[in-house]
Amino acid sequence: MIAKEGWVVTNAHVVDGCDYVEVSSFGKAAEIQSDKQNDLAVLRLPTVPADIQPLKLRNAQPKLGEDVAALGYPLAKLLSDSIKITMGNINSLIGLENDTRYLQISTPIQPGNSGGPLVDRSGFLLGINSAKLDDSYAIKTSGSIPQNVNFAIKSNILELFLQSRSINFTKEDAAASELSSADLAEKVSKSVFQIVCYSNELPKAVASAPPPPPPAVEQQTPSPTYRDTSSSRLNSLAAEYVKLLISSNSDGRTALSVANDAYANYVDYFGKTTTHREVLADKKRYYDRWPIRTSQVRDYTVEVFCENNKCAVTGEYDWFVSSPKRNKKAAGTASFYYVLDMQGGIKVISEGGKARK
Repeated sequence: MIAKEGWVVTNAHVVDGCDYVEVSSFGKAAEIQSDKQNDLAVLRLPTVPADIQPLKLRNAQPKLGEDVAALGYPLAKLLSDSIKITMGNINSLIGLENDTRYLQISTPIQPGNSGGPLVDRSGFLLGINSAKLDDSYAIKTSGSIPQNVNFAIKSNILELFLQSRSINFTKEDAAASELSSADLAEKVSKSVFQIVCYSNELPKAVASAPPPPPPAVEQQTPSPTYRDTSSSRLNSLAAEYVKLLISSNSDGRTALSVANDAYANYVDYFGKTTTHREVLADKKRYYDRWPIRTSQVRDYTVEVFCENNKCAVTGEYDWFVSSPKRNKKAAGTASFYYVLDMQGGIKVISEGGKARK
């Protein structure tokens, strides 16, 4: 809550498309105002509790490396509907692609954290938790899974939004004393409420992620996208990861670097239990034997099955190899089979396949 009049701040994508919105313990929101461009929204409680103090904005600007906390209701359906707190730091004062509206934070956020407050150690509001870097985009652009790369909309953007709606808020100098994590949670949680979106009389989402923007016509690479994590895209993430492994074969140095990060300590490698070192040695022998290589996955052949944080990915790809030194070349189609351990960072635990000339 940001104002004594009962105004509660959230993200625009949380309330977008809802037939109506409820605030836990208070009922249906009385009024909603949104700014989709900056992904901000406010809604008004139907009744204003007299004993709840709104969060205050801080006069001082956020500092690089500053301790921060995110509060919200992540994964409420999976875990519990009680409020949760995570701690972290401000990693950058600028967001993705130099977007100055955002802070980059290491504070872990999940579906349900969207629209929740990012506060300093004294409980002052520094931003609104918004999203994390999309894993699929990061894999395609860097070849790795980002760890705790999350984003919050800066409080000065929120301030302008509130002023444009003539909504009162309080802004003060930073407090000299800092609170423990427990005391901070106790202080701030009283002003943080769970928001539920309803569509056609059924719950649609609890602080859900914004839908990805539609791709441009003939777009060859993904656009940078702010998105919350969601288990529904596990299959897509597994497929993109395997496609990255296969397509990276074109450059030996890149392929070995990707493989070094991708494979587990022990791998079921074409039917044989093989160590990480042995897998890399086999890959290097192949790359040395065939220094010129191209591989292209046939997207329509890819199938994914995920269960218990493990994903099996199968399909086919077209390949071409050449060795100018040996005056040899070959081409054809190959089937592939990978099993990925998706928990705590993606690792290949099984690989197989068969080439067909």
